Amino acid sequence: MRWNNQDSQKKALVFACTGAVSAAVMAASLLRGMFFAGEIYMFLTVWLALCGLLCVWGQAASALRHAERGGYVLAIPVVNKAALILLGCPLAILILYAWAGLRGPVSAQETADELLRWAFYATFAILAHFCAADRHGARFLTAIWHVTGMTISLSALLAVCAELKLPYAIAYTAAPEVSATGARLAGLLQYPNTFGAVMAVFLLERLFAAAGQVERAQSLAAERCTGTKERSGGNGNSGPKKIRKGIDGEVTHGVREWSGRGSNGRRKMLRVRGIAHRIIVWGWSGRKGKSGRRNMQRERGFTHRIIVWGWSGRKGIRGLRGWCSSAEKRQLLLRMLRMLPLFPYAAALLLSESRGAWLAAALASAAALLWKRQLCMPLLLAGAAPMAAAALLYRQLARTGLAVEPVSGLLLLAGLWGAALLGGAWLCRRRTGAAGGGHAARAALAAALWTAAGSAVLLQVSERITGPSSTVAARGLFYRDAWKLAAEAPWLGRGGGTWRSTYLAAQSRPYVGSQVHSGYLDLLLNLGGAGLAVILLLLLAAGWLVAAEAPRLLPPLLALALHSAVDFDWSYGLVWLLLFLLTALARAEKLHHAAADNSPVLPAAAQPPPIPGGPGSLAEEPVPAPAGSIPVCPATAGAAASPTPLLQGPASPWRLMSLTLQHPLLKVSAVTLLCSVTLALSVLSFQMTKGESLYKQAAGASQREYRISLLRQSLQWNPRQPQAAAALSRMLPEPEGSALLRKALGYTPEAAALNWELAKRAMDGNNPGTALYWVRKSEALDVFNAAKRVEAAKGMLGMSMRSLKAGDRTASSQSAEAGLELLRQYRLLAEQEDNKGRQHNDRRFGVHQEAEGVDLRLREACAAAGCFQAAILPVGGEGTKPEVEP
Repeated sequence: MRWNNQDSQKKALVFACTGAVSAAVMAASLLRGMFFAGEIYMFLTVWLALCGLLCVWGQAASALRHAERGGYVLAIPVVNKAALILLGCPLAILILYAWAGLRGPVSAQETADELLRWAFYATFAILAHFCAADRHGARFLTAIWHVTGMTISLSALLAVCAELKLPYAIAYTAAPEVSATGARLAGLLQYPNTFGAVMAVFLLERLFAAAGQVERAQSLAAERCTGTKERSGGNGNSGPKKIRKGIDGEVTHGVREWSGRGSNGRRKMLRVRGIAHRIIVWGWSGRKGKSGRRNMQRERGFTHRIIVWGWSGRKGIRGLRGWCSSAEKRQLLLRMLRMLPLFPYAAALLLSESRGAWLAAALASAAALLWKRQLCMPLLLAGAAPMAAAALLYRQLARTGLAVEPVSGLLLLAGLWGAALLGGAWLCRRRTGAAGGGHAARAALAAALWTAAGSAVLLQVSERITGPSSTVAARGLFYRDAWKLAAEAPWLGRGGGTWRSTYLAAQSRPYVGSQVHSGYLDLLLNLGGAGLAVILLLLLAAGWLVAAEAPRLLPPLLALALHSAVDFDWSYGLVWLLLFLLTALARAEKLHHAAADNSPVLPAAAQPPPIPGGPGSLAEEPVPAPAGSIPVCPATAGAAASPTPLLQGPASPWRLMSLTLQHPLLKVSAVTLLCSVTLALSVLSFQMTKGESLYKQAAGASQREYRISLLRQSLQWNPRQPQAAAALSRMLPEPEGSALLRKALGYTPEAAALNWELAKRAMDGNNPGTALYWVRKSEALDVFNAAKRVEAAKGMLGMSMRSLKAGDRTASSQSAEAGLELLRQYRLLAEQEDNKGRQHNDRRFGVHQEAEGVDLRLREACAAAGCFQAAILPVGGEGTKPEVEP
């Protein structure tokens, strides 16, 4: 490849960006949706470094292209302000997390994780939209979308039907309110609800694409039939026969008549060309849509070649008929290819048993159909057979709890998939006659299939839908507690991981839920009202962009936005990548359809002269690509002849904006800043990678000294890890252990584990006031932990006995009284929870039998220490604040 050639550099840059986008999406699919931050540090290190290199490369290519009039800094053409807002919002979130890290967050580790995540999301969105500006890049984005969807769905289905070794692909439960079948499909994401939401996104994208194609095909067929009857004056099939016979007679007569030379023969040839041209225009002028205009251009060009090249009339018409027949076959093949993913997507969605995903998909579809009511019937036809086959597969597998023999499972899967594909193709075939009886019958059959599928699924999960749901009630508790916690920092939040770090202190009932189950509330807790406003602006810009440029992609975007309100989908990096991919695909569809509208079908040198007396040039109308097809942006001859400029932006009637810097110093400064930021974040990610790796090695080490060495190295690489600090402090003597814990509290001040370690060390000492302070603080950070409360009472008992042996009766009585007070408060809290019922007592909080024995021994210690005298320390207080504060 010649690197001094601008086109070669442009293509190489596009391929590099599409390769990076593809690697990111596939990594997100294989790394459990990028949910766990510890698994993606190495990938983020490489990704951010690669983005810095691409930034330098893009600037160099831009400088070469625009050397005469100043350069762009990775110039990314933006069609409208919505796209600019969409690309700017992730950067705004990144800045807010950086500011939260500087202000002192509730968890420095979680804030750094979110900082790296949003740097990844922002760069991914920029690269995806950069690729969408190029025709080849748009094709690659479409391929990435479909490969990702098929990979996620088929891997999950094969884990059920073929016993594919996929860890935690099936989530088993004995609770009927969680699963009606006892097993739910989780796939590569290992969480059924988010897996169902992702499958709903892919299903809606294909379903509305297929419905749009069916609607266009049927409208073309209906209008062609209407135009034929008007021209022929007859009914049925006589019209097309007469028109074809007329074409045969006119073209054959004209070709045979133009056998001589001279002006007379040329005039006859031009007359015949005009006649044939008008016949073709009349035959296709009634058709609407892009497919009809494309076929009209092809027939016009083909008829022109028949006459000019001097083929015999009959042979030429036979060739034209054969070409039309092959075109119909290609259309049927493309229609089946578009419907191919519908069955696996629908089956995976149903097997996930995610009520939220089902509801989000239904609401998104209803909203889109209210806007585009003409898609109701095509959607009914396109989705009937796949949904019926998916419902049948769901009922068959539900009987056995998703357990099936590999051979029978594969046969069942393949048979239902083939039936869904053939049935869908038959229901969506074009109408060829004027009578609407066949179409009405197909519509009735499609409605029956939808009804049967819905009834089969609803009968299986009726108890989960109509009965009381403990999960819904638990989420109500989550939301109430989260709103109270958000009121403490309503404007800028408390940094990343606020709910995970503080929910044990904020919970009003002893539930288990380290996720708030709402992406919007999670952002509100992390970044306050400012962060939530930016996210809402991002979603609004994405919706505006998709609705204006590719309306068929609006339902999957709505499904993502709706389901994220009731679950923690936004904790999965894959969900954000799909959102930005949807907007990039919509942008690509708009740009390249516009380029096709402004490009001729034939190159300028190959255009024939205008036909005297004809309606116009043979290639006067554009040939736009069909929306919703695979690929989304198919190439046209005009696009190939005049490729869309990548760095400068495509020529289109829309106003383009790009990030431009004309001054050389500003240009260099901007590139240096971008590269410095990406390099710094890459270094940060590498440090966290090393820290996480060394911590995992220490967890598996058997020798104490070697484990201490590994933990020290881990904290040197990443001092923000509370788990590593707590593990190392348990193996260090005083005062080194306490000093380490206090230093760790500087990064995570409300970590319940670190405060409890300090409380245990204080209870091993001789100062009951300091011990009571740390015990109170650790209990406030983990309210419903019965084991800690009992252990705290035992710790105060041990301190009392040590003081009694040392002859310090005052300290002994104070420790014993403090232990008795802690047990009294523990029993009161347990009685309150027992009166509320056991519905949300997931942590089994209650009075342990061991507490009674500890209470008796504390009373004996009080008696031995002369507890009848007045205690100096008020046991109802909070303890004595330690001299050394973190």
